[in-house]
Formats: sequence, structure tokens, C-alpha cells
Amino acid sequence: MESNECPRCGWPLAELPGSTANSQRVSQGRLEYVRCLCGSWLARVDGVVVGATKSQLGQAQC
Repeated sequence: MESNECPRCGWPLAELPGSTANSQRVSQGRLEYVRCLCGSWLARVDGVVVGATKSQLGQAQC
């Protein structure tokens, strides 16, 4: 899942608003959760997407 886009809708991560819902230190680096414009929550470790949820409606809306 290592890419510079949301795995659900393809939105570029660099264009997401700078708000992070939660950030904490883990053994692999800094873990943060951010919300994509499609509604998916993205889990990133040091800026690399390692997980994502489905959008609220179950499909990408971007």
C-alpha cells in the first residue's frame, strides 16, 4: 500500500488538508491517522500509507 495516493480514491496525499486526527510514536516511526476527502481514514507511518478504511458510504466519493 506504499503510494502517494489514497488507496480508495486516488487522491494525492500531498493535497490533503494538514489536519491529523491522532499522532503517536511507534517503533517504526511516527504513526498518524488522517481523513481523506473521500471519507476514508488513512494510517500513515512516517508519511507512508500502511492502512485505510472504506469511505463512509462504502465507495470513493472524490
